[in-house]
Amino acid sequence: MKAGIIGLQSVGKTTIFSVLSRGKSPSGPAGGRRLEPNVGVVRVPDPRLDYLATIFKPEKTTFATVEFVDVPALARGRGQDLVLAPLRTVDVLIHVVRVFADESVPHPAGSVNPERDKRDLDFELILADIGSIEKRMERLEKDLKKNKRPRR
Repeated sequence: MKAGIIGLQSVGKTTIFSVLSRGKSPSGPAGGRRLEPNVGVVRVPDPRLDYLATIFKPEKTTFATVEFVDVPALARGRGQDLVLAPLRTVDVLIHVVRVFADESVPHPAGSVNPERDKRDLDFELILADIGSIEKRMERLEKDLKKNKRPRR
């Protein structure tokens, strides 16, 4: 399974990523300006599989894995294509919303409001979907113009 971690700036996405991936953050420290997502693969422990492996003694035991993708922060009005591209291949989105106030980590909007932040992120995702649809429609129109002659 592949899970994408999304959220606005300074909500704790990379912190959650570090916890879920057991501290495996190859792309750099939290809070940095980065374009590439952090990716961490975690093996899912399953005592049932361990038990079956002791009974049947296979040559190899393959555990299920979860791949976490921590994308850079989404920001209102900024081009999101580079940020959202890695999310097109994930199975699930983990939407992180900030509900804590901390003077050492100022909120980009000036105040903590989880409902507003969730709405803003949803809006950015909707705009990205509309952009994808528009690009696809343009490609289809070009393809239709190329095949102008009716088929026999």
